[in-house]
Amino acid sequence: MQGYGPRKRRFLTALTGATLACFAVVALPACSLLEIDETPSPIVIPETDAPITESLPSSVAPTSAQRSTGATGPASPWSFQRVIKAAPRASNSQFQIGATSESGDRSEVSGYHFSTEDRSVRCSTGNNGANTLACVGTELKDARRPADSDSSKCDWQPDYATLDANGATAGACANSYPVLFRSRILPSGSSLTIDRFACLADKGDLYCIESSSGKGFAITADGFEQIRSDERAPRALLGLTTENESSTERTPSSDVAPTR
Repeated sequence: MQGYGPRKRRFLTALTGATLACFAVVALPACSLLEIDETPSPIVIPETDAPITESLPSSVAPTSAQRSTGATGPASPWSFQRVIKAAPRASNSQFQIGATSESGDRSEVSGYHFSTEDRSVRCSTGNNGANTLACVGTELKDARRPADSDSSKCDWQPDYATLDANGATAGACANSYPVLFRSRILPSGSSLTIDRFACLADKGDLYCIESSSGKGFAITADGFEQIRSDERAPRALLGLTTENESSTERTPSSDVAPTR
């Protein structure tokens, strides 16, 4: 049995080495796990912002831009503007003739000039360089000279009426607004539109408005009166009787004026 001794020791040595190697193989992952558990990576918590408090928006009243217009309200039925637009329109080219004096010869001139049928009103525009319609009427006589006017520079005349974008005025400096004589007649019931001015003749009366402002004047037997384009024209101008006037007031306004 002596021959078996060394071999047994070698077997035990090999078995012991194999066992140790096996333990080493098993231990390595375990060690790795232990190392991970022992030294965990830090957990980073993101910073949180300060709490946000929301408040309801303050109550603000809506604002609206107000646009200034010539009209003060809705146009009344059969307004001056509608009546003038609906009237037969005369040609501008017929009204470029006149005389510089009451007895002077008529000739073709710059600007536009016209008169009512009875020649109680005569008007001129486009020849004064002031974008103004100027008229002279026999029934215009009550206008007073402005206190600040310079008599040496202003030939004040109370029988004038002027109209521009600022409105209508009674009385004017005649030397600033020349109005020609013997101009052609604007037939009664006809209208004449020159630039921003529109006029309607009714026998010896004249009604004119300026489109950008909606302002105007009436020259009648009663004298001078400021008017607005959206105002209702007088009953006599509309050709209405008392009976059909009441029915017209209850009828919505339209773009067509009654025929006369």
